[in-house]
Amino acid sequence: MKKIVIVILTMLIETGLLWAISILINWELMEFLFLGSILLFAIPWLFLYFNTQNQNAYNVSAKRMTGQDTGGVKLFRFRFSPIMTGIVLYMVLSLCLTIFHYYEYFI
Repeated sequence: MKKIVIVILTMLIETGLLWAISILINWELMEFLFLGSILLFAIPWLFLYFNTQNQNAYNVSAKRMTGQDTGGVKLFRFRFSPIMTGIVLYMVLSLCLTIFHYYEYFI
């Protein structure tokens, strides 16, 4: 139950954030919804990816300079926490809403 609440709160916060940004730049929410949701997904994903890359570079550098094993090279594994699940679910729902809203342009 707690995870479902976190997913819903994540989606509500994303909606509020995208709505506020769309008002700030004078766009309609539907024009900004899907691209904004992709951007909100890319920010934490890239942060986690580059954090792993930097840690691996540090470990390799420390091994080369000192000879000590500082943990080795780790693979980047994307994990679905409740927050990331809410972000991905919001991205999928925004894609569906965008396709539904602009359906006549796809025909």
